[in-house]
Amino acid sequence: MKQTRRWAVALAVGAVVLGLAPAAAPGAGERPGFETYVVRRGDTLSGIAGRLFGDARRWREILKENPQVTNPNRIYPGDSLLVPVPEAAVAAATPAPGDAAVAGTAGAGAAAPAPADVDVAGKQAPDTEIPDLPVEVVRSVAVVNPALYRSAGYIADGLPAIAIVASEDDRELLATDDAAIINAPVSPGRRFTVVRVDRRVFHPRTGQYLGWLTRVLGTAEVTCRDLTSSTVVLRGMRDTAGVGDYLVSYDPADVLEENLLPGRDLPDCVPGGPADGVIVAFDEDRIMVGEQDLVYLDQGTLSSAVPGKRYLIYRESERGCRTAIGELQVLRAREQTATALVTSSVVEVQVGDLLRAR
Repeated sequence: MKQTRRWAVALAVGAVVLGLAPAAAPGAGERPGFETYVVRRGDTLSGIAGRLFGDARRWREILKENPQVTNPNRIYPGDSLLVPVPEAAVAAATPAPGDAAVAGTAGAGAAAPAPADVDVAGKQAPDTEIPDLPVEVVRSVAVVNPALYRSAGYIADGLPAIAIVASEDDRELLATDDAAIINAPVSPGRRFTVVRVDRRVFHPRTGQYLGWLTRVLGTAEVTCRDLTSSTVVLRGMRDTAGVGDYLVSYDPADVLEENLLPGRDLPDCVPGGPADGVIVAFDEDRIMVGEQDLVYLDQGTLSSAVPGKRYLIYRESERGCRTAIGELQVLRAREQTATALVTSSVVEVQVGDLLRAR
């Protein structure tokens, strides 16, 4: 009886993987202006619309593009949906005449062609080299735990191509040493970072589309390769994963080379002039954060927001009064966004608070 059940589970998993295998190839079955979203446990069309557009009532737009969904109340973990990309992101990703086409959908920058044994999109670019910065010893230095740095998420330009599409014994929550099936054939021994795509991020002041808020859950190692799928074992998980979570290329060089600089006292007056940046999102869907919490900025390496750089956090009243409320320091940076740690705060920090480089 147990053997019959194992065969039934294996056939069911195989059917799911075969049905979703094309999602591993960026652009396969997709139209320009769309990307593939893999349904995870607890998802609904209205919930996905809320994360995509910030408006749950726009679920019909997703349903319209996915005729395979015959009942909007019935979508299942591992299902593959075409979802629209904001117009601003499509325009930014369109190459100019004569430019080479850039492959890959995971927002870590352009990647070189992947090895022949796997169709991987979006290899994470290594972090910008940290420059030598002057150290002013004012008070004791807070130390960033390497585990905290490793788990610090980022804002990605698009969705990764490789996803978890099934689990052994129909488990809903996967932890360290659990096995999962991914929708791409990959050679055994290859390592990946396991991430969860939470929601799209829009600039709180301009409304500009910035990308997908991506949380780091842990790592995974490929143990077995099949024709259209592979089996991975999860390692060092900081949070449970499940069907619908993604894998991106693992970067062993991604380490914290410099720790936090000593904090400086907050000024009594913030000089006039335009802000140097804005806090656009938090690590979790929270309203406010404080010291030792992670935040995401609309500044990146293109605007000199390199790891180690500090910003003053301040607010501006209707009368033009500027009040300093805290300080943060960049941990990791991409071209247009950065992840930072709040090193001090006198009140709760909110999305939309302004930044001044220090």
